[in-house]
Formats: sequence, C-alpha cells, structure tokens
Amino acid sequence: MATRKPAKKPALAPKKTTKPAAAPKKVAVAPARKKAPPVKAKPKKPARQARPIPTAPAEPPQLGLTDLQQRFVDEYLVDLNGTQAAIRAGYSPDTARQMASENLSKPYIQVAIAEARLRQQQRTHIEADRVVLEAWNIVFADPRELVQVKVGCCRHCWGEGFKFQRTIGEFNHDREQFALKGGNLAEFDEKGGIGFDPLKPPHPACPDCGGDGNPRTVLADTRHLSGSARALYAGAKMTKYGIEIAMHDKGAAMEKLFKHLGLYEKDNQQKTDPLAALLHSIANGNGNGFRPVANDPETPEAPTGPNSLMPREDVDDGRPG
Repeated sequence: MATRKPAKKPALAPKKTTKPAAAPKKVAVAPARKKAPPVKAKPKKPARQARPIPTAPAEPPQLGLTDLQQRFVDEYLVDLNGTQAAIRAGYSPDTARQMASENLSKPYIQVAIAEARLRQQQRTHIEADRVVLEAWNIVFADPRELVQVKVGCCRHCWGEGFKFQRTIGEFNHDREQFALKGGNLAEFDEKGGIGFDPLKPPHPACPDCGGDGNPRTVLADTRHLSGSARALYAGAKMTKYGIEIAMHDKGAAMEKLFKHLGLYEKDNQQKTDPLAALLHSIANGNGNGFRPVANDPETPEAPTGPNSLMPREDVDDGRPG
C-alpha cells in the first residue's frame, strides 16, 4: 500500500527580530539668557586743552578812552601821582588835580590802569612780593654793616707812665728831626715810648681819656655786603668831612610793611571802646577833668579802698591832721 509522504511544510520565513529603538539621548540645553539692557555709551569728554599763557598785548585794549585819557593812564604809571600825570598828559595845571580825581574815579579808566600795570609787571618782571621783600630787607638791615664806629686806645693809654706814645715810624722821624736841628740825641724826649696801636682797647685807668678811648669811623667795603645791607645802601659821596654813606629810610619802609600787614588800627579794623576809654580817664583823674567829689552830701560814706575811684588822700577818715 502506498504510503503517503507527508507534505512538506512550507518553510517559514525567519522571524524578523526588531530591536527596540534606542531612547533618544537627552541633550542638556542651557537656559536662554535674558538679554541685558543696552548700555548707553557715555559721552566722551573733550580733551582738556592747555590754558594759553597770557601775554601782554602789543597794543593797549580799546576801552573807549580818548587820546588824552590814554596819555593820562600812561603818565600815571610813571610815579602814580594823579596831578602830575594830568599835567604831563596835557591837562591844564589849574584843573589838573580835579581832572585827575575825576579820571581815577571812572571805572573804565581804573580798568585801563589795572591792565596797563599788569603789562608793565610782565615786561619788567616786578611783582608785589618782590617789592615787599625789598622793604623787608631795608627794615631788618643792620646799618653797622655799612658804617661802624670803633673805639680804640688813645695815645696815653699804654704809654710808659701814661705819657704820649708814638709808633715806630713816628719815633724815628721825630728823632731824626731833633738831630737835624742840632739836638743832642741823649737829650731826646722819648715820652711814652714806642708801640702805639690804635686797635688796642682803652686802658681803664688812663688819665687822658678816662678809659673811654678814641672813636673812629670805619666804612665797609660795599663789594661784600649782604642782601639786606645792599637793600639799605643808597650810595656814597665825598664831602669836606670825608665820605658820607647814604641809606634808605627805614621808617618809610616800615610804614609800608605795617600797611601791608594791616598793623594799623584802621587797616586792622580795630576800634577803641569809648565807654572803656571814659572810665579809664575817670579812674586816672585826667582826660576831661571829671573827678568824684570828696565828702559828697548825697553819699553817706565816702568810698575807700584800692577799688575806689577817689584817691585816698582825698578821703576824710575823721583822723586829725
């Protein structure tokens, strides 16, 4: 019997194995930054420019001055004398003082003078500090740097027996003259001997000068003066009595310094208390002549003591005499 062969099963296609899809990788995302507000640009400062050095203008500024007023300004700078400046400028001598006062009171002329003086200082390099320093040197200069009075011994101070003393040259000259006249040298009077030196100090027991000696004037060499002495020195001249040294006025220089420093009462704005001055004059019994009355009937007892306004000799203490 025929046997049936089993039918072949159809081959199955291989199962597709699908791998699970890989999970997507997480990517770290930075949080979005907030936009910063726009920065306002600071305005740039303009570059600093160097200040120009003021220079004196070649011509005076035009301030509305007339030619006559401009000449007055120029002449006023010469000696700061308003009247003389007005005369030199061309004003009538009869009205020069009045016109100078009017010109100096006008503001635009004051400005012109101030600017002209500034230009003058720039040209001459003269400043207020230099003038004050010169006055300071004059005030504090020592006049002995220019002229000295030295005292030395007299002819008798150091002579033998306080007799007249000669120098060596004088002694030889007198001896020769004595011999020429036929004198016997053995009889020559040597007096106080030789060795006189005027630089020696006086002898305190000298009977001729009494120990005071003889003064002499010594002038300094002006080539070797200090700064203050040079400021004080005003020149020299030859007179019939010898060389005379001239000096600047220390009092005038001191007054200028006092005004500059404000040492005067009006400059320092100091005022005297009139009440205090009156009480002071009453207490001293002088001034306007007002004095308390002794034994005033309106006063039962007269004041006494150191604080009393009445002098003690005017008080009646009841004692006799």
